[in-house]
Amino acid sequence: MANFEALWAYQTEDIKADAIANAIRRSPVRQKLEKTRDLILDRQKQYKQIEAEITAMADRKDIIEQAVAHSESQLQNLKDRFEANPPSTPEDVKALMTEVSHCRDTIRQYEAEIARIVKESSAHEKQQHVVRVEAANAKKAFDQLKSEYEAESQSKKEELDAQRARAKALSADVDPDLLEEYNTIKKHISPPMARLTYGQCSGCNTSLPSAVLSRIKGGALVECETCGRMIIQ
Repeated sequence: MANFEALWAYQTEDIKADAIANAIRRSPVRQKLEKTRDLILDRQKQYKQIEAEITAMADRKDIIEQAVAHSESQLQNLKDRFEANPPSTPEDVKALMTEVSHCRDTIRQYEAEIARIVKESSAHEKQQHVVRVEAANAKKAFDQLKSEYEAESQSKKEELDAQRARAKALSADVDPDLLEEYNTIKKHISPPMARLTYGQCSGCNTSLPSAVLSRIKGGALVECETCGRMIIQ
């Protein structure tokens, strides 16, 4: 029983240390810092994606320009053929004009696509500039918040280290096997120990059978079947 009381005393200081650690993690400055960090990562990802899209559009534009040059060459060949050997029948004239019309339509379609790519590329470049500025501003805010958080957390860290030291000093009075059981339970629920109060587990307020109550009062190690905590009298 005395060992249980030593473990209870350790738990009291251990939970205080956890409360300080949780306060550090829940710091508004830290939350802003993490939010700003996520914003920077998101903007970096967005910037790279836009950059890849701009590169793809530039590659497509090069391909289309080559296709335009090919179509213009075909159109010039048709003109040269017409001048060198004019068609002699209406059917030949019609066939030649169909080829010429097809080349011109193809060139117009390619030129329209090039104009669309240029417009979209310009819009992407403007968007990329906005993203770059947002990322730069977020980086400045991040650096400032980081300095604030480091200054804020330093005093809290000193408080936490002192509290951890107090808890560790008390752990020397606890049986190692009992402390190991405590730490195992704490991975699933905290605090891992509860008092027996009016025949109930004070951790979850579950009423316990008389046989279990007798074991607890007899000094046995008993875990609550509902919450899993170690119950002591």
